[in-house]
Amino acid sequence: MLAVADSAQQGLFDSSWCGNVVPRDSFFSLLAEHGHRLVRDEDFADCYARGRGRPSIPPSLLAKVLLLAYRSRLSDRQAMEAVRFDLRWKVALRLPLDHEGFHPTSLVKFRARLLLHGKERVVFERSLELARELGLISEPVEQVVDSTPMLGAAATQDTVTLVRSGVRKLLDAVSGEDAEAAAALVRDLEFDYARPRQKPDCEWRSKPAREALLTRVARDAERALRAVELAPELSQAGPVADAAALLRELIGQDFELDEDDLPRLRRGTAKERILSVHDPEMRHGRKSERQRFDGYKLHAAASVGPAPLLTAIEVTPASAHDGAQAAALVDSQPEPLRPRRLLGDSAYGDSETRERLEQRQVELLAPVPGPPPAAGRLGKGDFALDLAAGTATCPAGHVQPIGEPVASGQRYVCFPKALCNACPLEPRCAPNRRGRTLTLLRREDLAQAGRAALRDPPTREHLRRTRPLIERLLGLLVHRYQARKSRYRGKRKASFQAAWTAVLVNLHPIEAALKATSARPTGQGRKAPLEDQARRPRPPSDRPLATTSSAAF
Repeated sequence: MLAVADSAQQGLFDSSWCGNVVPRDSFFSLLAEHGHRLVRDEDFADCYARGRGRPSIPPSLLAKVLLLAYRSRLSDRQAMEAVRFDLRWKVALRLPLDHEGFHPTSLVKFRARLLLHGKERVVFERSLELARELGLISEPVEQVVDSTPMLGAAATQDTVTLVRSGVRKLLDAVSGEDAEAAAALVRDLEFDYARPRQKPDCEWRSKPAREALLTRVARDAERALRAVELAPELSQAGPVADAAALLRELIGQDFELDEDDLPRLRRGTAKERILSVHDPEMRHGRKSERQRFDGYKLHAAASVGPAPLLTAIEVTPASAHDGAQAAALVDSQPEPLRPRRLLGDSAYGDSETRERLEQRQVELLAPVPGPPPAAGRLGKGDFALDLAAGTATCPAGHVQPIGEPVASGQRYVCFPKALCNACPLEPRCAPNRRGRTLTLLRREDLAQAGRAALRDPPTREHLRRTRPLIERLLGLLVHRYQARKSRYRGKRKASFQAAWTAVLVNLHPIEAALKATSARPTGQGRKAPLEDQARRPRPPSDRPLATTSSAAF
């Protein structure tokens, strides 16, 4: 594996001659001067075989190209054009001016290599290590957590296109194993699947005609599945088995068998419904009551301090609940960075999330979710619950015992209707004249502690002022670096993109700290900036070349 070697001797086409052209405070100068502190060849050593194969492009160089591509929002091909033609990129990468760049597939293979060896987060982890070295993260007492939508790269398909694409995927898998069997299977099917996105002719405005066509498409898919199941040598092949399992799931989510064993369209939308054959991990998501999206959800944790940084980032299907990912965000961080307290909105305030964080010795400061009582009505918060004594006291002073836990772990408190009907607060508390029943969560003590914490005005004000920190970082992530939409299909590749764009967000405070460090006199041991190196006196043998170079450019 090749290594990047810094030589004191400069050649005619050395890009450092042009260091004074690139602004000193730019990202390109930062990468040229301090890139070795962020990405190193030894971090990727496990991805390469020693002493075998031809010399490869240094992985640290490819990692820098990826960072520049994500920062400039370029495709692989556009990025390699920038490596070849953009002077700023050559300075940042320390490449000769006449360097021709690399083929775009170099980045494709590099990403695949990192995913294969589980190294997709190595640069993100290095950014946190560099932040610790610079003193930007000392004692992470608190962190803020939040999520934001990440749109999928594949198009959302309707039921007809989805099933037809599933059949085509199965036909392609069978063709890869046995071309004759695939041809026989095609002849037995009613529809042509050469173009699965092209729908069969139908009177789409007529609901009966539309449902009849959907049934015919589902029956055709069932024929394909049965034909594969009757051929064990085909059904046991890996690609065929995967395609058949996907098609079976597609039929099951949108159809159900009637009394004649015929598939009929299912009413309603199935939970965790697959949206695309090309990216089966995409899901429907909901950011609010009216805002829906398809794809993934990006979860992040950020440190609280004068220079907040993203300390953890995860990507899940869009249907995942925010609170369920809080523990994963904590677990993904190294032990020295794990917080003692998390701050979040009501999506993280449920008792299940609090219990998972309690097991990790992490406190949670977040509103307890739940609809407020109707105007003029008494809510659960107006009752005094004494969990130690096992009693509940209503606003009128009546005391009732807390029942034993049921199978779900919940407990109930029942105030009988005879007691409530005679109470003056009955119109506001139990207007249906059937008494009042309170439902207690399995870990009601954690919910009570969460409500009690936010009754303290300074604590409530601290949450209000601190929580927007992560919203600014997520805004930078999804808008400036375009992490709102995934570049790739699949959750792992979307996670790759999220981690590398998070590095760019973290480089903002890191860049400011490095500039402050570089402002010290050079005698304190810092490395002279690239512009100063270009202006240094050269060895006598280099001076004629320098004269020729300056005249030529």
